[in-house]
Amino acid sequence: MSYELRLVHAGQRWDKPEEEELNPGPMVAAKEEEKRRLAGALMRLNPVLHVAAFDYPSLAAAENVGQEEARRRYRHIELNSDDYSGIQITLWDDEAELTFPYWHSGEQARNVLRQVWEYLELLQMWGSFVTYDPQLGRVLNLAADFDAALEYLAAGSESTYERAARAVK
Repeated sequence: MSYELRLVHAGQRWDKPEEEELNPGPMVAAKEEEKRRLAGALMRLNPVLHVAAFDYPSLAAAENVGQEEARRRYRHIELNSDDYSGIQITLWDDEAELTFPYWHSGEQARNVLRQVWEYLELLQMWGSFVTYDPQLGRVLNLAADFDAALEYLAAGSESTYERAARAVK
């Protein structure tokens, strides 16, 4: 289970239904450049982030399409952390997503959420995004909602540990 945050541009709907295709439509050079710019800024902010490499030949074979079509479909940028946080940031053409696991508790949860907040601040400032938190059911105010998100994260980690303990018995 993961804590998920959705980022959309101001004026876009955060609650739109998910597309069947990961990246519908053609590649747009300006959007590709914007994703690369944001990914670079995030990696400069915290070097533990790295871009995941897609295996286009395998994706093409699995979906019975050519490699060019696989590259079109899988053109989002996925950033993963190399540290304990488990943070993953996905940059799509017109939105982004940030997820991290519920396995953190106590001071570690607070530290991971601080990292998340730094990423959100960058994406909101440099990407003109607003952040919707489905767990809290609202658009986040980064200046005021840290404690509410931390409280929800703590409740989620407690229930995750409880489920794991029951599964071991």
